[in-house]
Amino acid sequence: MEFKKDLDLVGKIAAHSVMSGKYKDKDGNIKEILPVGPGNSLDFDQFREDIGAFGGGSGGSTDPNHPTAGADYYAGSLADGEITERYLLYQRDESVAEQTGSQTVTLLRDVGTKFNMDGDGATFLIHLQKTAMTKGAKGDVTDIELNYDPTNVAKDGYFTTTSPYPIYIKASDLATKKTLAIPINGIGESLSGKNVKAPQLNVTFNGNGTMTFESVTGYDNDGYSTGATGANYEVIVDVIATFSVQSAVAQIPASVNLFSGSATHEIALAGSSDFLENLMDGIEIHLGPYFIGTWTNASGIQTVKVSRSTFDIPSQIKIDKSLFIIGYKLKINRKPFTGQADYISTNQGTYESNVSDCGGYFVTIGKNSIDLETDLYVGYDGNGNKIYAGSLANGINIPDSSKMSLPCTQINTYKD
Repeated sequence: MEFKKDLDLVGKIAAHSVMSGKYKDKDGNIKEILPVGPGNSLDFDQFREDIGAFGGGSGGSTDPNHPTAGADYYAGSLADGEITERYLLYQRDESVAEQTGSQTVTLLRDVGTKFNMDGDGATFLIHLQKTAMTKGAKGDVTDIELNYDPTNVAKDGYFTTTSPYPIYIKASDLATKKTLAIPINGIGESLSGKNVKAPQLNVTFNGNGTMTFESVTGYDNDGYSTGATGANYEVIVDVIATFSVQSAVAQIPASVNLFSGSATHEIALAGSSDFLENLMDGIEIHLGPYFIGTWTNASGIQTVKVSRSTFDIPSQIKIDKSLFIIGYKLKINRKPFTGQADYISTNQGTYESNVSDCGGYFVTIGKNSIDLETDLYVGYDGNGNKIYAGSLANGINIPDSSKMSLPCTQINTYKD
């Protein structure tokens, strides 16, 4: 009997005994889990924090300087190159009116049924649609960009948010196929602060190559029951992309030339990493003064030039680092060309012609490159419709559907 009692005692002691364990935290440091409390149990709270796991639908960020906002978490510093492998999944069609209701879009890449085939998750670029309210009556509708500031200081002309931006959602959260809420917290425009509700984006990955998102209206007004004055806000999704996280990379200093010369279409960026993570705050593209077309006809080699300023295209275009997403297409604003044929210089053989553009000019982001699409046509438009008889003011014939391009002369990094 005494022997049995001794065994029972040993069993009870063993039941409450736990050996410590060692692990490596997210920074590579070796740490140890120790038993704590009267139950002699392991302290997993510190373990969870150290490895950044168990995020679930709340994002899982443990950085006190960048608090989570629903499923949105701080994945890393875009400026320091910690966000990489961003591939385009969706880009809003700017020719269509902004929609705030529920939308289901087909993703441009196969991410698997559990969003486990392409990176660490999905990142979103958004803006807010603001509707001014005066005594309950709707007024002007305008767009407003976000200003991410964890210290929550208002910035004129922006909606200041403390929610991590760009938005990052973990693949494990998307894989649940549940609706994930991302509130756009913060002081916003600091209009009244009396009656405030954060606008919100709801996101659902459907597991079949589509994603559904919708806006939940937010507001900031004076709260008068007879008719509030202030503003309502809706979330507009501009871009969805994949992303992966990596260690910070050294940045190429500002004003360093990545290209110099004269080129159109695909242009390699010297010194750039594949996903352009090392290009400081963005790139600045310098454009030549003329669209240029050169071809040979019965009159010999002919060069036609059309002034860039005719289309109100600026001489320099800046592309922010947040837009360095493979496949993203940035539209260059311009007005249609409606000028008449105009002789410029007989000696140099340069002319302004009656030409038509082909619908728009774009810069497309590629791996350590850009594709500059700035073609216009003499003779036919981009849809094959004849828009000019094919001769200049001095009678020189131009081949039908002759293409002209606006060359890039320089690309350099910049810092805001």
